[in-house]
Amino acid sequence: MKKYLALLMALVMVLALAVPAASAESAKAEYVITLANPSNPEDNVVKAFYYFEQLVEERSNGRIDVQVYDSGQLGSHADCIDSMQLHSLVAAEVNTSVLGNIDPAFSIFDLPYLADGMDGVIEVLNNGLAEVLDQRLQDAADLKIVGWFVRSPRSIYTSKGPASCLADLAGTKIRIMESPLMSKAMTLLGMIPVPLAATERYMALQTGTVDAAENSVPLIITQAEYEVTDYVILTEHFCTPNVMAMDLEFYNSLPDDLKQIIDECGAEAGTYSSNLDKESLEDALDKLANEYGMTICEIEDKTEFMEAVAPLYDEYRDTIGQDIYDFFGK
Repeated sequence: MKKYLALLMALVMVLALAVPAASAESAKAEYVITLANPSNPEDNVVKAFYYFEQLVEERSNGRIDVQVYDSGQLGSHADCIDSMQLHSLVAAEVNTSVLGNIDPAFSIFDLPYLADGMDGVIEVLNNGLAEVLDQRLQDAADLKIVGWFVRSPRSIYTSKGPASCLADLAGTKIRIMESPLMSKAMTLLGMIPVPLAATERYMALQTGTVDAAENSVPLIITQAEYEVTDYVILTEHFCTPNVMAMDLEFYNSLPDDLKQIIDECGAEAGTYSSNLDKESLEDALDKLANEYGMTICEIEDKTEFMEAVAPLYDEYRDTIGQDIYDFFGK
């Protein structure tokens, strides 16, 4: 009994000493960045967010403390936008489809088959579009873009059955992001769009609220949605980036040297994420087929898909703006 009490007292003393040390470490930071993401830790963008945390804390010598909240702990993309505008959240991943509700210029990425995959989107962003859209978001919502995360092309996955042409997808209820343009695109492809937050997607597939979803293929694994679907249909219809958006008021409160660190680390995290997505795409398809038993359906000729959605280009030209179209040569 005496030995037990002695051990207990020793443990209490160790914990008592440890708590002040941890508090002192936290107090060392001049700024705290709360950083939200709706996806699981296995997701490439979430990995990039933790990479951003590491880079920022190292390069700022601890002056900035980055705290990542993944798995939707702080809500959906739309929730995070509201929280950033209320200054209760510093930064978050937001998809450009959701940002299209703030400024229609971001909806350019919801036009199907617009760019030649990931490399095409990255090239256009690097040629000046990233700066234009950053300024537009600052003006419209007091949010700043500190990193671009270009995903691998989005395809359809479903439990309804295999597909090799548009007719096979007719009448499919498909979960989409909350984007009017994306909704119209899916309607033109003969499907029934159902806008839902990412955090509701798994349950909607599991319960049959929707027959299908569409996303970058690696996310089917990281979100374990192979458990509730059987077929991957490689339509590769969208290549929609995500951004790391930040409360502009917080960003402007930083001294110039820390702003530079945030900008550099955001860019590096974006490149890191995109490279991971490129590398993991083939691996994901292999795992889905050989480990998780999904059937991969190739679409060798996407001409009918492209023709079906072609009317969207002219319909949204005035809304999005010809200046934005010009970046894509359209």
